[in-house]
Amino acid sequence: MASSGTIAVSGANDDPVSKKKCELEKIHCELGGNMTGIFLDFMTKTAKYEELVDVGKRFLIGFHGAIEKFRSSEFQKTSENVAVTIGANWNDRMKVYVEAGYRHHQQSVQNISNLHICVLGLQDHLKKVETLLDELVCLMEDAIGVSQAANQSITALLDDTPSEEMLCLVRSFEEETKHIHLQDTSISQVIIMRVISDMLKLDCDMQKNIVGALNLKTSSPELESYCLMWDLHPYINDDVMHLAWRLVPPQDQRLCH
Repeated sequence: MASSGTIAVSGANDDPVSKKKCELEKIHCELGGNMTGIFLDFMTKTAKYEELVDVGKRFLIGFHGAIEKFRSSEFQKTSENVAVTIGANWNDRMKVYVEAGYRHHQQSVQNISNLHICVLGLQDHLKKVETLLDELVCLMEDAIGVSQAANQSITALLDDTPSEEMLCLVRSFEEETKHIHLQDTSISQVIIMRVISDMLKLDCDMQKNIVGALNLKTSSPELESYCLMWDLHPYINDDVMHLAWRLVPPQDQRLCH
């Protein structure tokens, strides 16, 4: 009886359809594991991009504030009370203050320093964002490569499968949707990665244009618009981002933040 049982198990393992099915399952599992890791890294870097944008926004707001200090209202020199006060307190200190455009020299020096710090901060921000975007593109290309390699392996396996065995394989997988779902998820992840990469690239280009346009003559309305657009992310579709996060397993989402 023991001998019969051994023969039965051996027969099941030698079944060509079962072998092909096991090989297909292995390919799908490897695809799922590789894609999950790549997509998790991709979304982690996407979250990092959002953090960098917030840092850049603080530098932009700082630049705006420093510029506005240069444009702060001067004394109302035409006011009789102000004119009397200035005349009554005229001395070397008051003379220097008036000749400086009614501004303290030290405050102007500090303001220029703040402007310089903000400009350097924005330039450094752009470098970091560009590096991050390059990393996202590399991850997307890795995902495409993994998906293509899996498809080639499946194609090679099925090309070597007789029609009768192919029919049996199809019937066996009709009752199991997990493999189809896994492959669909992998395809969705690749597409989402491409869309997000393109959106972030456009957002980065907008930030470059804003930083490139900043100077001491930039008007207050322009600066306000730049701050608004920086914060608004007009090229980023929130629905796409929400969909992307839904493709990250719940247990892994905390690792991305």
